[in-house]
Amino acid sequence: MNNRKQPNKKAILLAHFGTTFPAALSSLSNTKNKIQEQIPGINIKISFTSNIIRGIWKQRRLDRDKWTDQGVPVEVLDARSVLGAIGDLQDAGYRTIVVQPTHIAHGEQYEDLSSYINGLNAIKTVKEKWMPFEKIVLSRPALGTHGVKHDYHQDMEEVVSILKPDIEIARREKALLVYVGHGNEYFSTGVYIEAQNLYRKLYPDIKTFIGQVEGYPDLDDFVDDILAEGVKKVVLKPFMLTAGDHAHNDIAGEKEDSWSNRLKQRGLEVINVMEGLGSNNDFANLYAKRILETAHDNDIELSPGADEPDK
Repeated sequence: MNNRKQPNKKAILLAHFGTTFPAALSSLSNTKNKIQEQIPGINIKISFTSNIIRGIWKQRRLDRDKWTDQGVPVEVLDARSVLGAIGDLQDAGYRTIVVQPTHIAHGEQYEDLSSYINGLNAIKTVKEKWMPFEKIVLSRPALGTHGVKHDYHQDMEEVVSILKPDIEIARREKALLVYVGHGNEYFSTGVYIEAQNLYRKLYPDIKTFIGQVEGYPDLDDFVDDILAEGVKKVVLKPFMLTAGDHAHNDIAGEKEDSWSNRLKQRGLEVINVMEGLGSNNDFANLYAKRILETAHDNDIELSPGADEPDK
């Protein structure tokens, strides 16, 4: 009788949207490092969910030294898709995997991730011991998701509380705070409007606006409301994990149609804060909290040497 058993190591896979800007990679590195500090001894891998971004890094791999000399981590240069990264982990004996999206809200990318994980969990083998995974589970994005297990209102309040330093910048500058999220044209971005309203409730002295690069609301949808406040100065910051292409081009770029220049054209002074949310240590730690909650929900012990018995 063949009693061979598969290894059942545990890993965390971070599903980043990704970035092509080397200067923005610090937010990704900080996020991973803070999670590793909170969950030591567990292997953490990264993946990029954006096909376009992965394609750019694939081309850059043809001149590896150029990019590594600029400090680009090898794991970024070789970043895989979520499915590719999961395949690599499974080949290496990792059969219990917590996938943590670092997207801000439940949109197209998160929906696709959910479909991937559900599909992998649907795999069945004739012999149970050769199942490719013991447990593969998907955690939730920063602003939470639908369902009753974790109230997304509480998730949202955590985020808004953690990002209080941005309010303090606006307060010091006697300015409005305008965040710019990525957004999505295929999903409602109502969660951002809820977050905006929560900011205004918790910090009533600073009027906060949250717009989207893609989807609703665009700057044109609320710029008149900004002007109506009578405040001539605006703190403009990406509501994204990294300050990458969107931040440096769509938000604070030199082109006439960037958010920064559109605000300046309306007579406002703009303070561009080109820093991703992942550079905020407390925000990075929030993802560690999400991972640990998801592990607890699924009876996964994330501590060194706590691997579940092989099947």
